Amino acid sequence: KNILARGGIEFLAVFLGIALSLWVDEYQKSKEAKKLNKQILTRLHDNLEADSIDGIWNVNAHQIAMHGSERISLWEKGKESILDSLDFHLSSLAVFTFFVNNMEEYNSLKGSGRMELLQDEELVKKIHGYYTYIDWIKKLDLLLRNYINDRYFPFMSPYSNGYVLDEKRNIYNNSYPVFILKNYPPIDEINHHLGIITFYRGLIVMGYKNIVTSVSEIRKMIRKELRN
Repeated sequence: KNILARGGIEFLAVFLGIALSLWVDEYQKSKEAKKLNKQILTRLHDNLEADSIDGIWNVNAHQIAMHGSERISLWEKGKESILDSLDFHLSSLAVFTFFVNNMEEYNSLKGSGRMELLQDEELVKKIHGYYTYIDWIKKLDLLLRNYINDRYFPFMSPYSNGYVLDEKRNIYNNSYPVFILKNYPPIDEINHHLGIITFYRGLIVMGYKNIVTSVSEIRKMIRKELRN
């Protein structure tokens, strides 16, 4: 009996030792994973701030372009006389933007499977939804850029002697050139391009405003997650 009891105790001791070793190993791995998650979330929080700044810049650029479209539309409808600044407003139609965001931290979270370590399930949904939405905005940006490059610039080419940056005629942030008009394009053709460009631009402005709002919400949720 003593031998059996001693054998049982030794077996139990070995079993408990193995179990404890495995628990400590898993605990260390979990602790390291959570630490790494916090580092990634911190960097993601900072990257999202850059997204917001870029989004606000793009909203402002497109809104200035939309103001130019409104002026052209009023001129076409005869509610304004020939605009001295028509070249400026026709140039604003050619405004397009890029959205350059850093997805490294998001891809790290998603690719490693550590997203499940986040305590707030709503945050997980918001992050996934945000980066899916960004893809849609980038596609809209590309559609507008392609239309301007493939259709609007060729249309304007016969009516202008150049397309140059002019600090004295700054469309937005000295980032967009101005057409040097030699004569006015036909009103009906301007109107055709105006309608298509304005349609794309309206969707893009709405999209970037949603991005700025989403970034604010997600960054707030990340800060809460980091405090937990």
